[in-house]
Amino acid sequence: MTIPELAYVLNRHAIDEDFEIGNLQEIRKRLRGLKHARRHIFGPQSIHDGYAFHLGSRKGKEIQFNIGLEQREEGEMIRYGVAFSLKTSQTLPRLEPMIPKICRFNRYVNENSEDFPGFVMWHHDDEKHRSEDRAVGSIPDELMKSGVFIMLGARVAHDDLDVREILSVFDRLLPLYRYVEGEEEVPPSTSTPDLKPGCPSFIKKTAARQAGQTVDVALRHNTLQLALYKRLCQEAGDDNVQMERPLALGVRVDAAVRCNGKETFYEVKVASTVRSGVRAALGQLIEYCHWPSADRASEMIVVGEAELDSDSKSYLDLLRQKYGLPIWYRRIDIDNDVLEGKA
Repeated sequence: MTIPELAYVLNRHAIDEDFEIGNLQEIRKRLRGLKHARRHIFGPQSIHDGYAFHLGSRKGKEIQFNIGLEQREEGEMIRYGVAFSLKTSQTLPRLEPMIPKICRFNRYVNENSEDFPGFVMWHHDDEKHRSEDRAVGSIPDELMKSGVFIMLGARVAHDDLDVREILSVFDRLLPLYRYVEGEEEVPPSTSTPDLKPGCPSFIKKTAARQAGQTVDVALRHNTLQLALYKRLCQEAGDDNVQMERPLALGVRVDAAVRCNGKETFYEVKVASTVRSGVRAALGQLIEYCHWPSADRASEMIVVGEAELDSDSKSYLDLLRQKYGLPIWYRRIDIDNDVLEGKA
């Protein structure tokens, strides 16, 4: 499938299958005070042989939803995600309008780092110098210059192309887009959509370079989520499990299970100990369940690979008894296809 073909397929499926990204032009109309809204994500003016960006983004000087071809060591890949294209042109004669948006981008990714599992960032310049992949984080000042293209997203081989996965990623990145493009703080929705059973096609391979080492934390996280999905479906039924469950405030919990009209939230942590996993997940789960004053889930469960020891069990017992927090831990063993009970 060529990039123009992919762009038109994405346009059609975004609307036909009711993805939120299908409303992108209406969102732009509200944010930018436009009189008219176009219909599709991509259009003839924004589709090229090797790449496409959402219609109006260059003229509007926006962070852009972007697809394109990437030449990598493993062969030709298709990229998808959001990007800053800092190449000056008639529609962008100077970079100054983009600087505040990059600052808003930096603020968002720093304050919402947990929103980007499976994503990486990279950049290249006019000389085709391409960076290595890195973990999602701030855009440094030295990249704020003409000719630089900065991408946050993922890549997929042609044989593994999944249109629904690309649209799901675009949906996940809409809160970032709204924040970057909002002249003021964008008031997040306080309503949580209904649970829609299913599991996205998680990215199969990603690597981020940190402290001189290549780590596959995102890959391991995805592997654990897929194994968790399989086990939860066996326990609760396919119709009652949703992975990457969207909530109010533009956030997502790793998994949600519905039972008797109530939901249980699961947060997966790649951690060497139960203690570090619970520490990383607890604040998230409490926020997901109750911020600002909602009651979205009846139980909160941390999932990890570490074995529960006596200190960890005593700590979780104390959180439940002293503070009334319905917090539990479940160990997952993907080698033996086991999800242990609550502890």
